[in-house]
Amino acid sequence: MPPPVDLDWSSVCRAALARYSEPLLRAVADKLVRPRTKLGADELLDKATATLTNAPVIDRRIKEQPPAARKLLALVGLSRQPRWAVGHLLALLAALDHSDGLAPVLALLETGLLFPEVGPSDAPVTDFGAWCGAAGATAAVVFAHPGVAHRARGEDLGLPNLARDDAGARAARVADGLEWPLRLAAVWQQVHADPVRLTQGNALFKRDLQRLQADPVLGAASVEQLAPVADPGVLALLWAQATGLLAERDGALAAGAFPPAWDGPLVPLLADLFAALPLVEAWDPLAGYAPRDGGPSPAPTAGFLALLLARQFVTPDAIADWLWSHHPSWAGAVPTRAAADRGAGWVRAYLLGVAFPLGLIEVGGDLLRLSPLGRHLLAGEPEPAAPPAYPQALMVQPNAEVLAYRQGLTPGLIAALSRFARWKGVGPACTLELTPEQTYRGLESGLTLPMIVQTLNRHGTRPVPPGVADLLQRWASKRERITAFASAVLVEFPTPADLDAAVARGVVVLRLTDRIGMTADGGEPALAQLRLIGNRDYESRPQRCLAVADDGVTLTVDTPQADLLLEAEIGQFAEPLPIEPNGTRKFRLTPASLRRCTGRPLADTDQWFLERTGAPLSPAGRLLLLGAQLPPPTAARVLVVKLPTADVADGVTQWPGTRALIAERLGPLAVVVEEDNFAALRAALAEAGVVLE
Repeated sequence: MPPPVDLDWSSVCRAALARYSEPLLRAVADKLVRPRTKLGADELLDKATATLTNAPVIDRRIKEQPPAARKLLALVGLSRQPRWAVGHLLALLAALDHSDGLAPVLALLETGLLFPEVGPSDAPVTDFGAWCGAAGATAAVVFAHPGVAHRARGEDLGLPNLARDDAGARAARVADGLEWPLRLAAVWQQVHADPVRLTQGNALFKRDLQRLQADPVLGAASVEQLAPVADPGVLALLWAQATGLLAERDGALAAGAFPPAWDGPLVPLLADLFAALPLVEAWDPLAGYAPRDGGPSPAPTAGFLALLLARQFVTPDAIADWLWSHHPSWAGAVPTRAAADRGAGWVRAYLLGVAFPLGLIEVGGDLLRLSPLGRHLLAGEPEPAAPPAYPQALMVQPNAEVLAYRQGLTPGLIAALSRFARWKGVGPACTLELTPEQTYRGLESGLTLPMIVQTLNRHGTRPVPPGVADLLQRWASKRERITAFASAVLVEFPTPADLDAAVARGVVVLRLTDRIGMTADGGEPALAQLRLIGNRDYESRPQRCLAVADDGVTLTVDTPQADLLLEAEIGQFAEPLPIEPNGTRKFRLTPASLRRCTGRPLADTDQWFLERTGAPLSPAGRLLLLGAQLPPPTAARVLVVKLPTADVADGVTQWPGTRALIAERLGPLAVVVEEDNFAALRAALAEAGVVLE
């Protein structure tokens, strides 16, 4: 799974170090930090984490590594993807003629420049070799701090120069980079309408696979695609998952919010998409959807190496020849029909069908090389200048279709349109359609009708036609509106009449209950017009705000200490009494009110009263709550004998001469005697010298 957006990698690295056994932590810290004195475990964690952002120290640690380890870290930095399966890293090193096995990975782990990805339920790591063996040498996942990997990007990988001698200077064609963002937005929209289910093996069901393959938007050939690729809809789905646009929930892929990269310029978004490519495993440019049961797919590593080999104008055949003879598993995984040209068709499909529409490759005649964006991402060249902005990119037609011209599209506009308009075609002029269902989904996502119309007007070449505006209004009015506020200020008034007065003065607008109101946007009202008697933090624990009267059933509210949840909670136990002239609120426990919580455990009821009153449910309340569940009481005529002292009472109940005559002891001094035994008790006590009057 992709890491969360805006991840604090220093904290992630510290958490990984905290999963090491103490001997292993000290061994790693000795190589990374090199402390001069023996430090505690927490101090070692802090110093090791701080060292990861200390550029001069990290540069020295990288130089101390063997060549294969330095190249491995450089590959991680060049990919801009911090997380890699160990199997992929070994394949990359093998392609660079390093056959040291796990040694480079272990060297970086032992120095603290790489970290194992350990699950929360996994045992602490005591030995890196044992951890790799337990997780599977190829399936284990490691990660590097992006700042550390970036410091290694300048390492010479020893890749050959495959440039053709007659390349020279030539005019090159570059794509606008919007093709794959548009397709990812379209697949996000489809999954938002109908989540994609996954099998227990994390594969696609046949129904969902066929839906992606037959979709007219996702399956259509791209105008920015110089070579066809198989199952582009599946690639868009898996790519969207790798970037965090889709997330797995309860055995299905569901649409989440657009990540922050979609709110900015195009280049950072394309960099994020490039970094996510190594995470796309179950897809191949020629075979299409290709889930693998054993071993990692060679497609991510072969595609990454193909990009690294295209720093100068080269032919796809030259790149394919090098991969064919150097990549350890790619030649064996290339479809049989593509083996005749040593995988050149595979390279063309990947570079011209995936990398070129993404803006990473430029094409000049029969040659290709990294574009300015590709050289920025893979060779450290400056970021290319942003293209001219054309804010008015939309044309809303009277039939509720929308034309979107590519030169004016931005990631933010693509994301906004995807929330309320259905994509119909992705071409030089993209087409969308306004529909009731998509409008409802936009409103459910937090948009309002004015926001939708404002987006269309702000980016349109002319205002929204009146007929279309009327359609949107009718669709929005048919939907039951539920407004969600990320934060709000609620104002509680002593009486409903006070709330009515505040609404009349415009202090608050929305009535939430008969005594609670808020402003239309949830913001702070004009407090100068209110007399405040308290404010509360609703994230804190419930406060004691009820006083129990001597009768055990009358509850008086301490208004300054009470919170808005009290009134909703207390209704489970008590009935409200009329508000007193001074504004005091009271409630009363009754048999009918306590019957509402009959199925609730008594311990929960006691806990609520303990939090709100400081004591469990009163004896009177217990009588009303549990009376119907107790055995029926009995009534009988008996004689009660009150003895002079507790010692005498103890003796009477213990001495065999009187013990059999006592029916029950009522207290320290009193006992119960049946009338027929009274004379015998008097005689027995007289024998002991006690006169019973």
